[in-house]
Amino acid sequence: MAYLPQFSNDLFVSYRRSSNVGDDPWVDSFCASVQAQLRDLVGEVQIWRDTAELRAGEAWRPEIASAVDSSAIFLALISRTYFDSDECRKELDRFLGCLKRSDGHAGLPDVPGGGRKLVPVFKHPPRTDQELPRELAEIGHHAFFNLDPKPWRELDPRRDHDDYHERLGRVVFDLMSTLEELHGLQKKRARGTVFVANVAPELLQERERLRSDLRQRGFRVVPEHEILWNADDHRERIARDLGEALLCVHLVQRQPSVEPLTPARTRLQLELAQAEMRQRGRPPPLVWLQPCAADAAAADPACAALVGFIENDLADQGIEVLQGSVEDLKTLVFDSLPQPAPATPPKPRQVALLVEDNDLADSGPLKTLLADRLGLEPRPLKFNGGAPRDAERLARTLAACPQAVIVWHRQSEDWVFDLLDLDALGGHLGPDRLAIVTIGADSDEKRSFTTRKARMVSAVVGSGEAELRRFFDTAP
Repeated sequence: MAYLPQFSNDLFVSYRRSSNVGDDPWVDSFCASVQAQLRDLVGEVQIWRDTAELRAGEAWRPEIASAVDSSAIFLALISRTYFDSDECRKELDRFLGCLKRSDGHAGLPDVPGGGRKLVPVFKHPPRTDQELPRELAEIGHHAFFNLDPKPWRELDPRRDHDDYHERLGRVVFDLMSTLEELHGLQKKRARGTVFVANVAPELLQERERLRSDLRQRGFRVVPEHEILWNADDHRERIARDLGEALLCVHLVQRQPSVEPLTPARTRLQLELAQAEMRQRGRPPPLVWLQPCAADAAAADPACAALVGFIENDLADQGIEVLQGSVEDLKTLVFDSLPQPAPATPPKPRQVALLVEDNDLADSGPLKTLLADRLGLEPRPLKFNGGAPRDAERLARTLAACPQAVIVWHRQSEDWVFDLLDLDALGGHLGPDRLAIVTIGADSDEKRSFTTRKARMVSAVVGSGEAELRRFFDTAP
């Protein structure tokens, strides 16, 4: 199970297969060291990497796409030919899409990246003819090469033992910090806390399955670790966990356990849970009794006394006792917890459309393209010559729209320059915030027009659509 409960994988490792060949496979050694150190620093961490070799012409396997989508951290091991691999490019591109997905992930839509992170490790320096994606070029990375002696030299774990392992330690520390940060964010934004009582050793597997399902649904499960029963403050710790719980669930062993104190510990948790839930006005605990023959349950006096306490005393106090399957218990648990609120569709991003009053009808195809194909909300702003019809509305709309488009139809280039000189457009100047879209008949002025204040886009119905998409993808 992943350390981050609402991801199937904590790390997805993306790498070029050629980086893992020879007498000492670099990727195998790197990943084994990372996993071993994270296990010591964080705990069990789920790492996914593809070890199958794709042959030319083979399709990109769906399990890779699924693994990328279900991973919190994308660890890119970038060699000199990493970006020559279509498979590596697809993996990276898919994760970049996950980072920018508007609905986030794991119940964290308000967290940048939806609770994910990209961690690049450069095994080699990139080639001079390679232009890195902005997301890689603008974030910190780890380098496993030295530029001296020139032109550069890859770090070898044996030859450069100290330097290699010092940098490996930085990668591990970065991953540890990221995992703990994301884990903390998920705990803060959990849909609620569920107390799933500690159980007999024989029921650990059932408890873990229930715990895993609850965490996958966005709930925090306590106690997070085995209770220190012999510590002086164990009752206070149990009570503190119960105080946070929306619901308490108890899986009860009816047969003798290898841990003879199990019945007494089970009863203590039940008594504390019943009292706490009643005091806070919350639902009484749910109790699942392990199915077994009646004579087996009666064979052990401690088990028999516990079952009698549950079926008589607690049942009379409103506690629900279930003796079916664990799956039946899960259904009851999930039905008793708050259901997620229906997702509210995101509002389309608005874009200011500066258009001459007489050209409004001719801008219909452009507005259709923006709304139907690009998912935007065009906000037309009418002009009479170089002056806005409503200056206040112009200022108000520009303030609400991160990007603007000037629609150039029949006017001369002087009209465009007049608009570019407007004080109201001062905050939207630049090729990432302002586009000039030519519509209608072509002209020498339109073809030769150039400015550093905006991006030029022509032929909207044809190739201009792709250029418009690139423009809106650069929204600040």
